[in-house]
Amino acid sequence: MSSFKVQGTSTSVKAQKGAYPLCNKNERRLNRIRRLSVDLDNSASKSLKSELCPNRIIMAVKAALVFVVAAVLLAYYCNEHVPEGIAEPRMFAKVQGLLFRTALDVAKIGEYLGIGTEAQNFRSVTAALLNVGLKLKGSSYRDGLKVTDTMFNGVKVRVYEPTSAVQSTSKVPGLLYFHGGGWVICNVDIYDGLTAHAAKQLGAVVVSVDYRLAPEYVFPAAFDDSVAATKFFLQNAEKYNVDRTRIGISGDSAGGNLAAAVTLVLAKEKDLPKLKTQALIYPVLQAINFNTPSYIAHGHLNTLSTDLMISFWLWYLNNDLSFKKVFEANNHTGVQIKKSQYAGYADPKMVDTPVKIKKENIKFPEIPNIATILDPRFAPLMADDADLKGLPPTYVMTCEYDVLRDDGVMYARRLGKTGVEVNHDHYEHGFHAFLNSFDDYELAGTAMQNFLAYLKKNL
Repeated sequence: MSSFKVQGTSTSVKAQKGAYPLCNKNERRLNRIRRLSVDLDNSASKSLKSELCPNRIIMAVKAALVFVVAAVLLAYYCNEHVPEGIAEPRMFAKVQGLLFRTALDVAKIGEYLGIGTEAQNFRSVTAALLNVGLKLKGSSYRDGLKVTDTMFNGVKVRVYEPTSAVQSTSKVPGLLYFHGGGWVICNVDIYDGLTAHAAKQLGAVVVSVDYRLAPEYVFPAAFDDSVAATKFFLQNAEKYNVDRTRIGISGDSAGGNLAAAVTLVLAKEKDLPKLKTQALIYPVLQAINFNTPSYIAHGHLNTLSTDLMISFWLWYLNNDLSFKKVFEANNHTGVQIKKSQYAGYADPKMVDTPVKIKKENIKFPEIPNIATILDPRFAPLMADDADLKGLPPTYVMTCEYDVLRDDGVMYARRLGKTGVEVNHDHYEHGFHAFLNSFDDYELAGTAMQNFLAYLKKNL
């Protein structure tokens, strides 16, 4: 781990080109699956005409096909090449193979076969895969906690109260946590182990917010839920024996986006207690520039590819993937925006990484809701310096093998320049979403310890 400064990327752009033939192989596999689906549909249609094959049988056969394909893909992806700089290859292979690639490909195949949408399928498959792991671990991590599912201002939340805090005569600190998942997947159940662990280790009341998910609920639904839940906790802290002046906010990935956005907005509220700190774990902070060094260097990685991150942004923005190619080419903003102060807020020059920036074609179509990407509630890195001043002490965690690395680096540096106290931990051998495996792998466990140590000191 290094502090505040990002080291040079260990993988050159040329070295990464070897990964792309795999994409072609995968496409050929998907084409074979599509042809098989067409044959299946033709066969099913003939059977329907003879009234021997009702729709439910067709769907059952298609579901079985998806299951078989999933098993094949899982075996393939879990044995894909792992970058040499990854500290624990087995963990990386599990995350990239099980969660991201297999789940995403199965989601796409399911949509093609008429089983749900890609986003819905991705959510269902990841939940099923991750819930298996949770059941295997059991619920011992909840020992010593009072866990309650309730509502804060109409928003579903899960409250973790350490037994010691419930019985204490003195007030304890509090923490609001927003789960990751690209605003599309995951929930408080999947993050149950992480948030329960945090509550026990901190001796604090932790509130895990189950905000509404995209694409069923596009921006600003998740943000609005996050603000509403945070305000309720600040206003009703005493009900949970929490000191309202010692409440912090945290989240990972898309949850880090929500935590940062809520902090920006509530900093202007005069009638509420101030948040004590914000802790952002590999946060998603900007959609104005997909041509940063980390997107260029690591956009092909299966743990979180550029392709998937852009899908997440678009599902959250307006649920319209028709502009995906424009975003991937970084041509979704016009000349005025590219030359504005907003572009400067996501300037790759803030990152000490020697990667050649790709040239851009600034011709672009008119994109609905494009102004939203400049809204700090949607993309916190777009906040101007005046709004950054006065924010609470901030913790930022970034990983080398992550397209979002530079989002966190740029935010940390901008905050520091405006006078905000910043603690930035950068894991040179880490990758996106590794913290969720804190109890299985050494590097993730170390990162969790450092994250909680910061919170203990600053809550």
